[in-house]
Amino acid sequence: MADSYRYRCGECGHRTAWGSESRGAEAIEAHYGRRHPNVLPGGMAEFRKGSSFDGSGCLLVLGVLVLLLVIASRR
Repeated sequence: MADSYRYRCGECGHRTAWGSESRGAEAIEAHYGRRHPNVLPGGMAEFRKGSSFDGSGCLLVLGVLVLLLVIASRR
C-alpha cells in the first residue's frame, strides 16, 4: 500500500509518481513551488485501483456487528 497514491496538478495536469501519501503531497507542493509559485497547491489525489485496501474488511466487521445485535435483541 506504500505506492498507492499519485497527485495531479490542478493547473497543468502534471502527475507525481506513485508513492506514499506523504511523498506525493511533498512532490506536488514542490511542483507548485517551481511551476506555479503564486498559486496555492490544488489538484487531486488518485488512489491506485487494485491496491490492498478495498473496504471489504469494514463491510465484514459491520455485518458481524449487525448479526450480534440481532442475536442480542432476541434474548
